[in-house]
Amino acid sequence: MTNKEDFSTIINRYFQNDYRERGKIKWNGFFLSDHTSSLVKDDRQRNQKPQKLPKIPLNEAQSILQHSCVNYHIVTIQQNIETTDGYLIPNVTGLVNGLTELGVYINQQFIAYEDIRTVIREK
Repeated sequence: MTNKEDFSTIINRYFQNDYRERGKIKWNGFFLSDHTSSLVKDDRQRNQKPQKLPKIPLNEAQSILQHSCVNYHIVTIQQNIETTDGYLIPNVTGLVNGLTELGVYINQQFIAYEDIRTVIREK
């Protein structure tokens, strides 16, 4: 055998039997600080618990939604739906895409009128 064949055999044996993949540890050095801070910020937003805002009457909520739909205002809707932890689900913010007899579409997401706790028109 030549040196080339010996070296090839040693390398193959090493990768088949001895090499251990370090997995995620290997890639940690490649994350940039802005990417890491973005991940932390995203995690905070996902785990944020919305505070209960004062409940408004349905006719007032519908009036705000109709006005915002016509004038292209951004609104934030807090729904009266709680998670299993007892916290309200995250607020929905966006443009009013449409109104129906049963609810409203915000950013293509349907929200029933009966689930609306409050509506805030953003400035």
